[in-house]
Amino acid sequence: MTRQEFPGEGDDRLHSFIAGDNILLRGLRREDMESYRGWLDNGEATFFMESGSRPTCEADLEELFRISTQQNDNVVMVIVDKKNNRAVGTCGLYLIQWVCRRAEFRIIIGDSSAWNKGFGTEAAKLIVAYGFDRLNLETIYLGVNTENQPAVRSYENAGFTKEGVRRKIIYRNGRYYDAHMMSILREEFYDTGGESE
Repeated sequence: MTRQEFPGEGDDRLHSFIAGDNILLRGLRREDMESYRGWLDNGEATFFMESGSRPTCEADLEELFRISTQQNDNVVMVIVDKKNNRAVGTCGLYLIQWVCRRAEFRIIIGDSSAWNKGFGTEAAKLIVAYGFDRLNLETIYLGVNTENQPAVRSYENAGFTKEGVRRKIIYRNGRYYDAHMMSILREEFYDTGGESE
């Protein structure tokens, strides 16, 4: 998947970093932070996540913006719906370890109008390609609540493989949840021709 150019002034499509079929990925901007707050505070969006245990405050937003834009070990991008040029979530590679060349994939689709459209799978595929092609990573991994079956299927569709289960690692909704640990290796990505199945 490669970057595409689009016409139009004042349009996020001109400022996209990576373009897919239905979404664009671009850098995080300060003006995105209020939307980000809304996504993190949306209990339905974070139902299976550890995020959302308390309201997001200004200090949280500042720290999120700082680690997303000023540190060399995180690459965070905003997911934009190409149809309406609307930011609907974020995704990225976190805790990048440059010596062993691994990173953690994280994503939130916080705008409910963007749910069940395949944006999460497409974003994961774009980030995986970016991580291997441009950052020369060896492994991209993630953890996902075992009861969040739509997310598990999405990650599998993006090429991730289940490695094991961490027991009672997530506390949310008054109970503990297990998490699938999943990963994709560089060789697995390139064995499929650089496209996740």
